[in-house]
Amino acid sequence: MTGRRLHSLPPWLSHALRAQRAPVPWAAVVRGALAGGPLLLAAVFAGRPSNGVLLALGAMLAGVNDRPGTRRAAVWRIGAPALAGALGLIIGTALTGSAVPLVVACGVLGLVAGASSAVGAVASAAGSQLLVAVAVAAGMPLPEAGWLRALLYVGGAGWLILLRLVLPSPTGVNRGRSRNSRGTPLSYLYDGERTAVAAVYDAIADLLDAVGGPDARARRAALTAALDQAQDALHGPRLRWYAGSAAERRLRAQY
Repeated sequence: MTGRRLHSLPPWLSHALRAQRAPVPWAAVVRGALAGGPLLLAAVFAGRPSNGVLLALGAMLAGVNDRPGTRRAAVWRIGAPALAGALGLIIGTALTGSAVPLVVACGVLGLVAGASSAVGAVASAAGSQLLVAVAVAAGMPLPEAGWLRALLYVGGAGWLILLRLVLPSPTGVNRGRSRNSRGTPLSYLYDGERTAVAAVYDAIADLLDAVGGPDARARRAALTAALDQAQDALHGPRLRWYAGSAAERRLRAQY
């Protein structure tokens, strides 16, 4: 479809039909390749393929929530939906073979999942994964009990979280230069936060260059998005709610 025909369509439809260009998240691609596949392969070699299916399922669905952001925020962003999915596996396993209770449970859980979407992105992902896991478990002919299914499922998600925490980031902001008092590279600990704060300064510079021009409105929207992302990186979901080092306090001050 040509660009002229796209412009004649409603904006919501032309946006869906237009090819979207975005950088490839290579770090997430690598984590996805190292997540479910190796777990399933190891389980097959160990003679426990059904365990591998559950491990790979947890890693695969956890990968849906493996989005750009900081390592600390990723623990909550990936872990909370995984726990909800584990609960869904227990419920779905208990309702296997019971058509009417399963339909009623799916209806009730569908309402819960829809309501949770108003709380936030993590709650929305948790509600969706809960509902999907119930449906999958109800039709999954595996010998494992519900509690073991949930444990393996969380184990697969935990493997992806471990990859998210351990694998280096491709960002090059102050790579390997600064170190904290324990000798850990600050670029590794705070690479997501540092990149997010640096993006705010870049967006400000772009907006200043565009003042008075046709791109000013778009650059202002880009600055707002950069500020939101930095806010989430520094003060969003995390393991602790206070700045634990001088480097983190400095990043907050720069923001």
